[in-house]
Amino acid sequence: MKSVVSGAEIAVLGRAYIRAGEGLGLDDTELSAVLGEHVSKVLQLRHGLERLQPGTEAWSQALLLVELYQSLLAVVGNEQNARSWLSSENLALSRRPRDLIAFRTGLVQVVKYLAAARSLI
Repeated sequence: MKSVVSGAEIAVLGRAYIRAGEGLGLDDTELSAVLGEHVSKVLQLRHGLERLQPGTEAWSQALLLVELYQSLLAVVGNEQNARSWLSSENLALSRRPRDLIAFRTGLVQVVKYLAAARSLI
């Protein structure tokens, strides 16, 4: 059975995505790379003129970024530490997490890494 997503839930993900990006110190260009969309889409989301659509790649990417944000805050404690972690070289990931999240495989890799780290807490 398919789950139905309400208009309110659709609007919440867009706002949560923008908020997570701000908390992580990502600019609109970086946020658009995460979504795989043009910067104009991020600007429209930011101003409430556009919504992410369930079932799309952008929807999945937005969910992953929000998960990354929540997991990272649980691991490092605050947004300042999260920004620092995201921009620092990570030996286990073989590069800066900030560079990885622009690609779906990299975003998934970082989310899995944080889930594993979070399970140790």
